[in-house]
Amino acid sequence: MEEYPDSALRILESVEPQQLKVQADKAYYALLLTQARDKNYIVQTDDSLIRIAIKHYDSAENIPMQAKAYYYKGCIYRDANRCGDAIKEFLTAIPLAQKTENQRLLGLIYNNAGYLYYLQDLLEEADSIYQLAEKLAIQRNDTSLWAEALSFQGKINIERGIPYYPKAEEKLLKAFEMTSAPSYKRVQAGIAAALSSLYNSMEFNKKAIQYAQLNISLRSDTAQRYRAFLLLGDAYFKAGQYDSATIYINKSLLSTGYGTKASAYMRLAEIAKAQGDLDRSLALAEKHSLYLDSLHLSKQSNDILIAEKKVVKQQYSNTIERQNSKLHIVITVSILLVCIAGVIYVKLKSNQRKTRTIEQKQALLEKEQQELQQKYRQLKNKLNQKETEITCLQKEINQQHGNEEKKKKLQQELDILTKERNALAKEALEHSEVYSKIERIINSYKKDDESEEQLNDDDWQRFIAETDVRWDKAITRLRTQSELEKEEVHLCCLLLTDFPVANLEYIVRQTRNTIYRKEKEILKKAGCPPGINKLKEFLKNY
Repeated sequence: MEEYPDSALRILESVEPQQLKVQADKAYYALLLTQARDKNYIVQTDDSLIRIAIKHYDSAENIPMQAKAYYYKGCIYRDANRCGDAIKEFLTAIPLAQKTENQRLLGLIYNNAGYLYYLQDLLEEADSIYQLAEKLAIQRNDTSLWAEALSFQGKINIERGIPYYPKAEEKLLKAFEMTSAPSYKRVQAGIAAALSSLYNSMEFNKKAIQYAQLNISLRSDTAQRYRAFLLLGDAYFKAGQYDSATIYINKSLLSTGYGTKASAYMRLAEIAKAQGDLDRSLALAEKHSLYLDSLHLSKQSNDILIAEKKVVKQQYSNTIERQNSKLHIVITVSILLVCIAGVIYVKLKSNQRKTRTIEQKQALLEKEQQELQQKYRQLKNKLNQKETEITCLQKEINQQHGNEEKKKKLQQELDILTKERNALAKEALEHSEVYSKIERIINSYKKDDESEEQLNDDDWQRFIAETDVRWDKAITRLRTQSELEKEEVHLCCLLLTDFPVANLEYIVRQTRNTIYRKEKEILKKAGCPPGINKLKEFLKNY
């Protein structure tokens, strides 16, 4: 199976399943055949075979085989693009694999789970699990797993933005160096693609083209080559080589992936605009919007988060059942009165500890709130001082008539003051009481799937005011000029924070798809020019 998976598959396919009479043999055959198909990169979407294995190994409480069976069930759901179901199975398999100390299987689970988190833009979760995969790979001296983990950590850092580019480059180049042997061709292709994307963002055009070409040469799978064509076309576009860019981007349109098609039409629209063909540019931009909508609808990150909670609840229920079973045995064989007295004593002690814990947490929370308010007042004072300095300096600049040298020097000082003022405004917003309340609501939903708090009208008014201070009255101007509704104004304020979109639905009580739809409506009301599809990007430059 490990050395010659193609031979393993041929042998297993020659077996007649009806000849297997013993249930243990049927389960083992189902698991092996699923495993062999996965190792030969055969797409599997039917889970009926692996269910035979899971049913048997669950009843037999065979933990090593349970771990494998749940992992391959997750692989089937991965192939079927059922991300939430796949994560549920992977999270079920992890503790089982840990109990058996099957490090190789654990590495495979981490790798697959991390990829699904990354695919659904759950970057923090993906980064955490790839860090676990990296530690495991180092322990096992597993080059392939290590390179994959480094590669995806690099990709995650690219997604995080410019400050993380050096870290992304370091991890990707390390992974690239580790996979120079021909046996790592598939892994190195993904690393080359990531490096091309990184250098494209850094505007290192020659390097971006070089790694994009290498990516294509390493790809044998036709479906993967479509994305590679787009990457090379994008690199040529950034280098201003529009003819070459158009050739490769058109090749990528044969892909069935919404993301690939959306990106391809966006680039083609930009090329047409640069070449002066505005009608064609608008037509291509419309296609880009259609595929972008389809891409948003295909996102399943909510399914993944729901699956996580289901697994945690199931594991908790299993623990409670085992504890209840043990307690029943103890009560049966022990003296009834002693047990009752013991339970009462434990309960009293537990309640006392809980009361002390609650009181300590309350005191700590009050202390944190006081510190937060004190810090906020300090920042507001500094901000007011900075505003005064800016106003005075602006007046002095306006009074300079004819002395251009001094005016230029004063303008430089004003630019520095403005940057300092913006940094203070951001820090003040993040230390405000309403911002702290938003954080508490989000954390409560993540932990318990509910929150006792919610933003009232006064909170929203304070939040709008704080956001206006931070972004030079952008919200008030946009609300006035575009006649935005109250809920649309609230969404704009939230989008200008650093909270992920996945967390905003806890605050506005709407699904992510509804948030994306409202973004488009706001952009339309604001008369946003073609080419800008992210409301956050538009607001920051408004």
